[in-house]
Amino acid sequence: MSENQGFSGGSASGGMGRGGASQDIMDVLRKPQSWIRVASLVFSIIVFAAISANGTDGVGQCAYNRKQSACDFGIAVGVIAFLAIIFFLVMDFAIMMINKEDLRKYFMLADFGFSTLWAFMWFVCFCFLTNEWRVADHLNHATATKNAAQGAIAFSFFSIVSWVALAVFGFWTFRSSGDGTGYSGFGSSGGGGGGGGASAPLAQDDPYQEAPGGDPEKPVY
Repeated sequence: MSENQGFSGGSASGGMGRGGASQDIMDVLRKPQSWIRVASLVFSIIVFAAISANGTDGVGQCAYNRKQSACDFGIAVGVIAFLAIIFFLVMDFAIMMINKEDLRKYFMLADFGFSTLWAFMWFVCFCFLTNEWRVADHLNHATATKNAAQGAIAFSFFSIVSWVALAVFGFWTFRSSGDGTGYSGFGSSGGGGGGGGASAPLAQDDPYQEAPGGDPEKPVY
């Protein structure tokens, strides 16, 4: 009898653990930050893929005014943004299972700081590519090269918007967590220890508790 009870209790605990993990994943997927991260991931792929595949003119030089530094800078910003988004997406899921508040605080600070930095880097990339494309000689550019160069510029601008949004969400998350040690701003539905909400206040004894006969008893001190 006791073995069956122990087995059923363990199964229930395992089910609750799996259910809690599934709920955490759904909470992460429902966050606006997650959707913006995915959009930023797609933008970064388009930028560095377009420049890498079709970013050269008919003689094999960079389409952006034949400055290889412009192509290299656009590819570097896109690749680093891609890797950073992958890292922060993984950490969004992993952080739900971390009970150490210091690690959560450092993650929130890193998220906000890097998002702010990379919004600025995308702004620099957009200005750099736009200026070099404006003064470039387009006579030797094929249609695919023109489309790739202009597409990289367009999605560099979109990346500015998405990374600014990530920075705003990161700042709001850190502020909404009070002293920066909580994680409520990231969409977690409960505390780290599985508490699931505030506990009800403990019932206090009423000194004038009604007796079974209907008359209140005298308080006992």
